[in-house]
Amino acid sequence: MSFFRYLASRSLAVALFVTGSSPMAWAAGPEVRCLLPAGGQRGTSVEITTSGNFPKWPVQAWVDRPGVTLTAAGEKGKLSASISADATPGLYWIRVCDAYGASAPQPFIVGTLAEVAEQEPNDNPQKAQTLAAPAVVINGRLGAARDADLFAVGLQKGQTLVASLEAHETLGSPVDSALQVVSPRGNVLAFNHDQHGLDPLIVFAAPLDGSYLVRVFGFPSTPNSTIALDGGERYVYRLTLTTGAFVDYPWPLAVTQDRETRVELFGWNIPDALKSVVVKAEGPRAEIFDGRLANVVPLAVEPHNTLVEVEPNDPATPQPIELPVTVTGRIDRRRDVDVFGFDARKGESLVFQLESRSLGYPLDGVLEITSATGQSLARVDDSDNTRDCVLAFSPPADGRYRIAVSDLTSEGSPRHVYRLRATRAPVDFAVTADAQAYVLLAGKPTEITLSIARRGGFDAAIAFNVTGLPDSVSVSQSAPQGDSAQTVKVTLSTTGGAFSGAIRIVAVAAGASKLTRTATAAIGGQNARTSDLWLTVVPASP
Repeated sequence: MSFFRYLASRSLAVALFVTGSSPMAWAAGPEVRCLLPAGGQRGTSVEITTSGNFPKWPVQAWVDRPGVTLTAAGEKGKLSASISADATPGLYWIRVCDAYGASAPQPFIVGTLAEVAEQEPNDNPQKAQTLAAPAVVINGRLGAARDADLFAVGLQKGQTLVASLEAHETLGSPVDSALQVVSPRGNVLAFNHDQHGLDPLIVFAAPLDGSYLVRVFGFPSTPNSTIALDGGERYVYRLTLTTGAFVDYPWPLAVTQDRETRVELFGWNIPDALKSVVVKAEGPRAEIFDGRLANVVPLAVEPHNTLVEVEPNDPATPQPIELPVTVTGRIDRRRDVDVFGFDARKGESLVFQLESRSLGYPLDGVLEITSATGQSLARVDDSDNTRDCVLAFSPPADGRYRIAVSDLTSEGSPRHVYRLRATRAPVDFAVTADAQAYVLLAGKPTEITLSIARRGGFDAAIAFNVTGLPDSVSVSQSAPQGDSAQTVKVTLSTTGGAFSGAIRIVAVAAGASKLTRTATAAIGGQNARTSDLWLTVVPASP
């Protein structure tokens, strides 16, 4: 958030601060709208062109985890990224800052394949950009309306090409993109539009030896009346093309923290040596990566037991489970129904969460709870305007119940995988900050408004600690800590001294539970949130 936006959001006037007879206008901080390229291969150095505004140059850069080092180049708007050879592949968040503010975090993806930049003109089959090998990540941009980018790749008969595009879902690009595989004569041989959210993926088996074209184009992610191809500054993408190993999904989709779990990998071109790996998640996140894999495989990490469905588990032979548990399953044929039996007590609050579409798989999930005799007690299809669903249930009596998973249109396939989380509703809370960045002036305290979402009857008072602050900044909690408080205002004040850095707001519940949660804020233009809030302290003019 820029300094001007910060002031405007609080209905303040941009002012001139005067010390003696010398006026000084406070400038805005930097603004970054996108990065190109939006990633790089580990063990390489990459020059990044940023789109944005930079009142002061050079800027300082910050990355949310080790493995990537950023420095400002001599040319305004250029950053140099050094990616270590042992950097963990996956998503990193980058900010730039100066003495007056910081940009919103921007996504940067570290990969394992070689990378190239899109080269214009490449908008028709005769001008397609030729790729040296079918194992590469292309960093590109749909730069203007009606733009389409084409890439020529040589394939042998029977080779399977995977084309996977990252744009809207990971990079926040405002594009609803599409992919085609096209013959040199222009015939469309394969097409995909929305595979993972608004991002496409194609799996294509070459019928003959020869050169094939992969075409990228897109529409605005927010529909308008034009119904036309679109492009622009922020329409950046990363296109992975490979005839090597590409993972579609892990089995299971979730593992238990601090427990070794054998995970099978399903996808395309996966060698036998990689089809099964052992994972031990020692932190809150787990990822499978290997130099022989073209993509990184994320795993959910759970504090409770995880398991996979075991057939037969139809209505006649439900699979027993014990809550809390996360189950990985698959509706692998038409009209398949997976049923799980569990014990519950009268009146307790249970929550069943089914995920598939949000993970990039085709199941249009339905959850239904029945009694042991088959009487339907609760059913849900879509939740929160998504094809996934959440079902809350309070048993009418002690006893045995069943939860059934199916597809709304009775479809099924090896890719109709799902993750079912079955838990007792926790007594818990979450905290949301009203912005992801703040500016603090000497003599002008800054208020941070925190919204508290209380769940499962949580009614304890909450205290807030702000970590990462310099000694010159003090904190006060200005709102009462009542057991029904839905918002709290935390006030920051400074006695002077410049500062620019990431801070965290940690909420600690009173009472025996001592539950600890960290406040998060939305990242504008991204499908993500951050717990690394940014504070800029602007000292008084000398």
